[in-house]
Amino acid sequence: MMHATAAAATHVGQIREGNEDAYLCREGLYFVADGMGGHSAGEVASDIAVTTLSELLTKVVHNGLTADDLAAAVRHANTAILTEAMRDRAKAGMGTTLTGLAVADPARRRALVANVGDSRTYLWRHGELRQITKDHSHVQSLVDRGAITRAEARVHYQRNIVLRAMGIDPDLEVDVFELDIEDGDRFIVCSDGLVDEADDDAIEVAIRTSSAPDDLAQALVTLANDNGGRDNVTVVVVDFSDGPATESGTTSTSSDDTVAIVIPRRPSRLLDVAAYGSWLVATAIVVTVIVSTLTQ
Repeated sequence: MMHATAAAATHVGQIREGNEDAYLCREGLYFVADGMGGHSAGEVASDIAVTTLSELLTKVVHNGLTADDLAAAVRHANTAILTEAMRDRAKAGMGTTLTGLAVADPARRRALVANVGDSRTYLWRHGELRQITKDHSHVQSLVDRGAITRAEARVHYQRNIVLRAMGIDPDLEVDVFELDIEDGDRFIVCSDGLVDEADDDAIEVAIRTSSAPDDLAQALVTLANDNGGRDNVTVVVVDFSDGPATESGTTSTSSDDTVAIVIPRRPSRLLDVAAYGSWLVATAIVVTVIVSTLTQ
């Protein structure tokens, strides 16, 4: 049976006045959300994202969770953000990125990764660091076309333009894929407050010099702040190893987590129904607002 040990660290940074990042680090769910919108309540959007995932998935993770289940949960969270923005006009325009992983089937050593936006999930395996999510950003599209290099993308003046985010479009496109977990794997889930301040080589140095997940999470936050800290920075580190499961009672805002990976419940297909129903509600609200505006 696969055993997971995880930790998280977050910091407002050296310039921002508030922290719009949020994270989920408990019971096989490891996600980071980077809120956008400033006065339009980016911190509300990121909190809704991780809270909704926790509510929908905590009781069903580890026991045959599918890619469709995870995508449906993310879309449900997207609808919750849209609905809150419609309910409170002061929050109109708020959004968030989301990235991270869920333990889908520990017996088969399977995990699911989800990604929307430009926060990142990395995998450290066999002494090699690999970014396993793809940024949904303008500069990444330039890299894909060969117009700029990956190094140039880090300092490009348009590096903060994202092409996908939760809370913007009712019809959200989510990247979800399945991967095998190996003994010794280490995942680093982070907001762009880290990768804008530290390149992959610097992150790798920190990995090599930090043993425990809590040490590495804090080291990476410190690295971002030492390099300028121009944005909020949040890091979740998850280590996987062979061993017995242990009980966990931590919450989604805890800074340390040892995860139990035996939960005797099958994922509910009601996730898809709930997400679709919420999407219909949000769409109806949007249409009503548009019609009302046009008829004034």
